Amino acid sequence: MSRPPRPLVAFPLLVLALACASDPPEEASKPRREVLATRADDARIGEQHAEEVAAQIGVIDDPRLASWIDGLGRRLLRGVPRHGFEFQFHVVDMVEPNAFALPGGFIFVSRGLLALANSVDEVACILGHEIVHAARRHAAAQQALGESVGPIALPWVRAATMASYGREMEREADEVGQYLCAAAGYDPLALSTFLRTLETFELLHRGASRGAGFFDTHPSSVERAATNAVRAGEIRWRRDPSREDGRVALARLTEGLAVGPRPEAGVFDGDDFLHPTLGFAIRFPNGWTQVNTAQAVGAVEPRGEAVVFLAVDGPGASPREAAEAWLEQARSEGPIDLVESKPVMVGDTEAWRMRLAGRGVSSYVTFLPYDEAIWRITGLARSVSAPRTLGRTLLTARSFRPIEDGERARIRVSRIAWVSARADEDIAALSARAGNDWDIQTTAVYNAVFANHRFASGERVKVLREELWSP
Repeated sequence: MSRPPRPLVAFPLLVLALACASDPPEEASKPRREVLATRADDARIGEQHAEEVAAQIGVIDDPRLASWIDGLGRRLLRGVPRHGFEFQFHVVDMVEPNAFALPGGFIFVSRGLLALANSVDEVACILGHEIVHAARRHAAAQQALGESVGPIALPWVRAATMASYGREMEREADEVGQYLCAAAGYDPLALSTFLRTLETFELLHRGASRGAGFFDTHPSSVERAATNAVRAGEIRWRRDPSREDGRVALARLTEGLAVGPRPEAGVFDGDDFLHPTLGFAIRFPNGWTQVNTAQAVGAVEPRGEAVVFLAVDGPGASPREAAEAWLEQARSEGPIDLVESKPVMVGDTEAWRMRLAGRGVSSYVTFLPYDEAIWRITGLARSVSAPRTLGRTLLTARSFRPIEDGERARIRVSRIAWVSARADEDIAALSARAGNDWDIQTTAVYNAVFANHRFASGERVKVLREELWSP
């Protein structure tokens, strides 16, 4: 997480989300719908949601990557006449491989997707696919956006609603996207190869805890990849001879790319969340599902009965003043009863805590000063489960403290490295020689080869290296 540009007011929306889940009134359970009647509507709503994605997930602050992804998108757009949108292309700070298009031409790919890709051609095909969704106004055809979703679900739920395209739309995005790539001098077959890599990635991680991925917003099938492969064979295209080899180019761009959590945004060490750049540590309940976004970090009780999260409200006010201002703003978004409001101590720090109640939920909200800002720790539970779960959120609030030097020094980060294989070298031998921290199967998936693959001399191979993190 990082400091957001403005205060967060998440409580009323979380109240609505949990209360509706238990006993929704008829009107409250109906999602608000925004109809995308015109291209101007697309641009307006797309910009709004793009700001949410940037704030809640985060855009990678790497000028080299930003310039490259924008340039790649611009080359593909040459084949889309009269699209009428100011397209934007960004890399978002998400671990899982994903890509999506918001209305109005806002295209996002995750760093997890760049880590999994094996050539610029593959990234181009994914961008082409998403460009078609935006240019053909597929979200408008669906006629609904995820406006009723609270922030605990993160923008991916909103994006999933916007990107829940029908099969015909997916086929159109595949087909036209391949032609866009071919026209720009990229191999249209790369769409099929990347979809197959995604399939094996999903199989590798099936049953494991993960965030939203590409196939959560796009239908996956072996038939789809096969159809795209057949079509690619029928498309005439020519690679620009002046352009660098696609695999070599991607290797140069992704060398050192972080895989997994980035310490700059904070990392979980068991139940402890450590933020070395903002300088704090906090412990979340054991066994709860952990979430870390650009705006907040938290954990959700396994059955969804409770949530606790930490966010920063901003500089200035005392904890009590911040609490009162937050409550006033929160009440403007929904009914909240103030049960108790009092000063408390969090370690050696004077803080302020409120006990709140809403429709079917109970909450503790703690405000405390740290590093010239006011931080807010919210614990929220359904009223029926509050006696069992809400106390655990209080323990989280009481655990907030400065990070210790020893904790900071132990933080590690995993990064991609590209190495040259030796003739007839297998994955095990290459891994031992190159200090690869991936196992054989994971290395095979990330390089789009079989586990028993033997490399040619000089073949570029992705490996993972874990190292101590330094600012």
